Amino acid sequence: MTRRITVKSPAALNKSSLRMCQFLMPLQLPIIILFILILLGSTSGALAQARITPRVLDPEAELSAILLGTGVPIPNPSRATACTAILVGERVFLVDTGRNCIVPLDQAGIRDINGVFYTHYHSDHFIGLGEILLNFAIAGVDHSIPVRGPVGAQEVVDGIVATYRLDLEYRLAHHGDKFSAAVMKPTVTEHSPGVIFDEQGLKVTMFNVCHQPIEPAVGYRFEYAGKTVVVSGDTNVCPEFAEGARGADLLISEVENAAMFNAATALARSANNSRQVAMIEEGVAYHAESLALARMAQEVGVKKLALTHLFPSIAPTDQAEAQFIRGMSDLYTGPIIVGRDGMEVAP
Repeated sequence: MTRRITVKSPAALNKSSLRMCQFLMPLQLPIIILFILILLGSTSGALAQARITPRVLDPEAELSAILLGTGVPIPNPSRATACTAILVGERVFLVDTGRNCIVPLDQAGIRDINGVFYTHYHSDHFIGLGEILLNFAIAGVDHSIPVRGPVGAQEVVDGIVATYRLDLEYRLAHHGDKFSAAVMKPTVTEHSPGVIFDEQGLKVTMFNVCHQPIEPAVGYRFEYAGKTVVVSGDTNVCPEFAEGARGADLLISEVENAAMFNAATALARSANNSRQVAMIEEGVAYHAESLALARMAQEVGVKKLALTHLFPSIAPTDQAEAQFIRGMSDLYTGPIIVGRDGMEVAP
């Protein structure tokens, strides 16, 4: 007797797996997940990606930046939330540590950092710190990382560390001193605006920005070897922001495109959704509108403008980015870079 065997396409197998999932719903969820992973793995191949080789940092290198998180709290698989790496020779500092920024940080080959600077305490700017500390501890980083920020830094870091208390106990019990406990306990210093760091030729100045009603909210000015990189934090365009960015070789600024929200606002109004209208208007009100930012950058002599914390969180495509910055080059004559996660930018 001849037995007929039908080989299904991967797409058909995927559909079959979904039907089987419905059949298996009474079973425990882990069993279902395991079943789907095995089935999809047999048809789609391994999805694992090789880890990037650790970056070799040049002690003679000048000031530069890597945009590690260019998104906002609304989920976008292409964009982690706020995080920027500032590279100064062999040293690496992070400005903010947003959601999932450990992934682009790892892909950049960065396996240790010399400190963190916080701009303010919206969670999309700090929530990724625990992920960073945990992965560094697993890798054996054996020192406490300095964390600096305005008032509130201690409360935020203490809260994150507290959520890892049980995890730390488990890992130390299992791995012993192979798991680094030191890195799980950052050293926090709270600062008022002014020069807050001045070591080995790098000067960092904290300045107030305008993100009301969120206070404190600050930006940072990094000066090294005759170059200046400014990171805005979240802010509206205002005199304090303009003064902090004045003459920068590179301004890394948050930005929102108000025009892109017009259609969403109109739809919400037509649906009598006053809550959604108010949420959109309030969100737009305390971010740096794209045309106002371009005008400010021109007026204060910024030489290069890199955009991050893109609001709305557009797809990382040339077409979407061109639409996002429409009109900015009419007001600002320098280069405009629309940030993508992992992008490296030099002054």
